[in-house]
Amino acid sequence: MRRSAPALTALAVLTTVLLTLPVGPVGTRPQWDDLVLAATAAWAAWRCSTLTRSMRRRDRLPFQVLGTGALVFAAGSLVTGVGLGGQLGGLGLGDALVMVASLGPTVSSALLGGRVSGARWPILVIDGLLATVALVVVADVLVLSPALAPGALADDQEPLLLAYGLYPAVVMGVVGALCTVTTTAVTRSATGMVLVTGLFSLASGLLAAAIARPEPGWAAAADVAVVLALAAGVRVVQLAAGSTAPSAADAAVAVNPAGAVIVVVALVGVPVMLVTALVRDMPLDAGAVAGTAIVIALLLLRVVVRIRDTGRVREDLVRSEQDFRGLVEASSDGVAIIDADLRLEFTSPAARTLLGVADPDPHPLLLDLLHEEDRPRVRLELTGAVGAVTPTLQLRVPHADGDARELEVTHHERPGSGRRVLHLRDVTTSRRRERELERMAFTDHLTRLPNRAMLFQEMAAPSAAERRLLVLDLDGFKAVNDTAGHEFGDLLLVEVARRLQSLLRTDDLVARLGGDEFAVLITGDEEAGTEAAQRVVDVLGQPYRVDGRTFSVGASVGLCRVHPGGGQLAFRLADTALRAAKQAGKGCWRVHSEDRGGQAAATSDVATALADGEVQLRYDVVATSDTGLITGVHAAPVWAHPELGLLPAPELWAAAERQGQDGALQQWLLRQACAEVAALGGELQVGFDLPPRQLRADELAGEVAAALAVSGMAPRQLVLAFDEEVLQTSSAGLIPALHVVRAAGVHLCLNDFGMGSTLWSQLARVPLDTVRVDVRGLAAPDDHERTMKVLTAIESSAAAFDVYTLAGEVGSPELYDRIRAQCRMAVTGPVLPSGLTAAQVAALLRHPSAVVIAASPVPRPRAEV
Repeated sequence: MRRSAPALTALAVLTTVLLTLPVGPVGTRPQWDDLVLAATAAWAAWRCSTLTRSMRRRDRLPFQVLGTGALVFAAGSLVTGVGLGGQLGGLGLGDALVMVASLGPTVSSALLGGRVSGARWPILVIDGLLATVALVVVADVLVLSPALAPGALADDQEPLLLAYGLYPAVVMGVVGALCTVTTTAVTRSATGMVLVTGLFSLASGLLAAAIARPEPGWAAAADVAVVLALAAGVRVVQLAAGSTAPSAADAAVAVNPAGAVIVVVALVGVPVMLVTALVRDMPLDAGAVAGTAIVIALLLLRVVVRIRDTGRVREDLVRSEQDFRGLVEASSDGVAIIDADLRLEFTSPAARTLLGVADPDPHPLLLDLLHEEDRPRVRLELTGAVGAVTPTLQLRVPHADGDARELEVTHHERPGSGRRVLHLRDVTTSRRRERELERMAFTDHLTRLPNRAMLFQEMAAPSAAERRLLVLDLDGFKAVNDTAGHEFGDLLLVEVARRLQSLLRTDDLVARLGGDEFAVLITGDEEAGTEAAQRVVDVLGQPYRVDGRTFSVGASVGLCRVHPGGGQLAFRLADTALRAAKQAGKGCWRVHSEDRGGQAAATSDVATALADGEVQLRYDVVATSDTGLITGVHAAPVWAHPELGLLPAPELWAAAERQGQDGALQQWLLRQACAEVAALGGELQVGFDLPPRQLRADELAGEVAAALAVSGMAPRQLVLAFDEEVLQTSSAGLIPALHVVRAAGVHLCLNDFGMGSTLWSQLARVPLDTVRVDVRGLAAPDDHERTMKVLTAIESSAAAFDVYTLAGEVGSPELYDRIRAQCRMAVTGPVLPSGLTAAQVAALLRHPSAVVIAASPVPRPRAEV
């Protein structure tokens, strides 16, 4: 704006000078108005030259032509002004230069129009001829014929009058056609060219009037029009120089309204002129009649060309349809189209083979072709899918040999048609291989026992009988490794595995958890569990003979009951009982008998608790280590049970699973967390843990989208956290669902990073944003030095993958200070405010300076031993 202000001021001064400066009589020297125009044109040529230097070389030419035209105009005006160009009314050198310069906008428009590759040039050429001839006919009948009547002008003035009179008709018709079809990138430049041409045409028409009726006012008005045309030309170049690099969208063909208006006005002008001539009884000479005939002939030619082009377009469409059909039919992947009732409207040959469509019934219902168990889920996902991003479907189609063919289906809705396009791919072989790899992933490589993942999968499986979980580790095993070496330690673990398998029933599951930790899952009541625990203690306490050496180790066992869906809770309770056995002197077993989740499920209804507000959310503060600012909160559901007190999330999930309310709890958690955090305002993030086994993967993407839509919260504010156990034990639909929510902008966090067996391999399956590290597992409780070494190494490796690190369970002020000094990560844990209600979080946000190390953090609800 600051640059254009002096230029506008100068133009205003020049215009004022032209309006007040008296035009010298014909033959006087110098002609001051021509000298002012020469100065203005020279300034315009200089500005165009300066502006085009900053443009890309291939974009300069149209605007360099415009600047060259201004320079030629300056020369012509200068020649006329100093007396070398002849008198007004006589065609001299100055008039010739001005006429050459006036062709600059036309040539520039032609160069701009040449950039359009998708235009129908035969049509545009015909449109240009139509507009030019029509305008010439109108100018001839309404202006030129009366002005050139016998005796009206001297013979030497007629050529100049014809030149000035026909110039507007010719150039406006040509430029209008050239600028009718442009690209999006040059639309403004093309419109500017139309404006510049229109102002020059106005000046030419005023000069023609000055020749026909010699009055000073005509020439002064023409001079002002020229100044405005030169200023408009400079502005066009300025806009083109300041535009950014064109994108793919800027190359799209567009219709310029300014050019289209000129063509339409020209064509409408012919019948209007004829009617006017008839009404006013004006004579029509042979030239007007011939011009009208040419216009009619060009219109007929345009219709013929249009009909031919339409036929070609139709042929291209038919050919494209045939090519597309050939590609679809030749593809090994199937393509199908279904209507709103899920009836197949179209199936490619590959799709008919994959779905087993019989020829007598080419349009069956899709659900009739699927495995019976998959039909309700497929109906729900296809009829309830909304938006451009939809989860991938997994289908099973019965086969003649008895096995089911497994299909992977991506789908999208055709807008406004009520139909959905399905892309089917046979994944039977790849799924079989994946299952084999999963089987190998569920086996311990040393003892050949099932591993932790298999144990949790078995605990998640439904069982009508009571089951007990025994968690045990070896007493004195570390001494074996230290004295005899790890080779003997491995042989000892193999012998322990053999003894465990020999003393238990074939239906019981023996698993190795890692190191010298084992677990046993048995079927039976508490008495059967205690008997098994005693046998384990007795048998594993006997001496071992390994490769010629004898070792004496014992075993401590923790025992608890496994409720349906309560595997994680059962493992934690059994581990608590194991610690009690260790504290009791080792070589014994202990039972964890208290099960508040089971008691709650037996005496209360989770659905009623959700409706009555007994289920609530508690938040742990998440802050940045370097600034201490609150960036988010971690939400966990708790049950404020009227009799049993505050039950933590695992016990609540276990109770919901027993009552079949885990889906309702998942939906409530999503919506409530989003609603409460959205009400706080700002950009605060909220994260919560996806529960293992209770997770409804097929409903996750839809529930996330619904929760965000209802709350109005941005997707980037929501963080879904999960651990490796969730990925290993949830259904196959979880990974696609996580990809869908991640594509929508929701962040994903991997919990307990570094504590599992896969580490960074999860990045190949899930696009992670954050990894959460439980600092309690990195080193001994007081060994902050080693904790920081491991933590900084994790942060560095995570940053290499563009993944953020969150240090969790930070409970020591000393460790918190070390993290603040050495790391740039998020921190959460007892050292910061935790277990807060939404109202307490709101109060904390109003006073951010209160986010310091909590002297007395709100205790988290936990199950007691």
